[in-house]
Amino acid sequence: MDRRHPFSVKELTRQIKGTLEAVFPPIWVEGEISDLRSASSGHLYFSLKDDEARIRAVMFRREVGKLPFIPSDGMRTIVLARLTVYEARGDYQLLVEDMEPRGIGALHRAMEQLRIRLEAEGIFSPKRKRGLPLFPVCVGIVTSASGAAVRDILKILRERDAPVRVMISPALVQGKEAPQSLIDALDALIRQGEADVIIIGRGGGSPEDLLPFSEEKVVRAVADCPVPIISAVGHEIDISLSDLAADASAPTPSVAAEMVAAGREEILEQFRFLETRLRSGISHVLRDGREQLLTVGSRLIHPRHLLEQGRMRLDDLSFRLGSHVRARLGQFRADLTRLSGLLRSLGPQAVLDRGYAVVLKGDGSIVRSPAQVSTGEGLDLRVAEGRLKVKVEGGKGKGEV
Repeated sequence: MDRRHPFSVKELTRQIKGTLEAVFPPIWVEGEISDLRSASSGHLYFSLKDDEARIRAVMFRREVGKLPFIPSDGMRTIVLARLTVYEARGDYQLLVEDMEPRGIGALHRAMEQLRIRLEAEGIFSPKRKRGLPLFPVCVGIVTSASGAAVRDILKILRERDAPVRVMISPALVQGKEAPQSLIDALDALIRQGEADVIIIGRGGGSPEDLLPFSEEKVVRAVADCPVPIISAVGHEIDISLSDLAADASAPTPSVAAEMVAAGREEILEQFRFLETRLRSGISHVLRDGREQLLTVGSRLIHPRHLLEQGRMRLDDLSFRLGSHVRARLGQFRADLTRLSGLLRSLGPQAVLDRGYAVVLKGDGSIVRSPAQVSTGEGLDLRVAEGRLKVKVEGGKGKGEV
């Protein structure tokens, strides 16, 4: 092209953009975040700088939503980005697809932000945690197949002569692909459905090496595991977010193995302890029952005693009835004697005994008046001690002398 056919600004910008995008595939760029702005659309706009240069960058909402931390000004970071040109201003810039914090401080800050967010959701709540099985039959292990963690776990199980079966589901334990690898290995154990308890973890390493166990999707997978799970990441001083989400955490893989695998002698000791407690409990129950039985028995009356008391009561009633009857009969005899005496005193015999007589005609009728008889008529005269035959010679009426 010459001066007679110049580029338009638009054409030139597009050619520069095409050239940059063709020459520079997605690349990792390290720098410090500055001039960070969050748009209402959810996109992030910022600059990435070092001591000698600065370049504009944009991260769209979809990628921002995948970050396990919140970017901030002054944060040291490494980004995966494509180089392009913003045609409206002619500025070249980075289209950021992924971002990771750099340095110990940045890692801790990112983890703390994620921890606070997940804690607010209840992911780490003690109410979600389950107890570990006392005597698991099958132990599942999610870790590197060639790492020190699996060797330490198997060593402890052998030393304790633990009667358990082990299922190893190998996974990457560091690096960019580790989070998804850990999730896939955990899912494989869950699908098989044989593990009674699962150990997920690895040996010690740098904070960056242990970062996969604090990735949000790994933490959620641990929290949602339907099988009781132990997180054993790093050494004693290392703490991952998976440790907080698991049902239990162990400072080392070896300790995790001790938690799930009681040795044969320990099992026997447990049984002996339980047997002692059972015997003691039964003894207490029997003793209490015996005491209660004796207490209740002391309040019971033998049927023989009830019969004896009944007989005594019957005898008493019989005595009382006899006495009452005799008393009543005595009263009746006394009354009869009195009435008999009264009857005798009022009867005709008593009158006769006093010297009176009853005059009877021949037909047996009583003579009450002289007018009832005639002169010369024979009469019977009844006296106290017999009868007399008399003949009427004459008579006088009542009031006559």
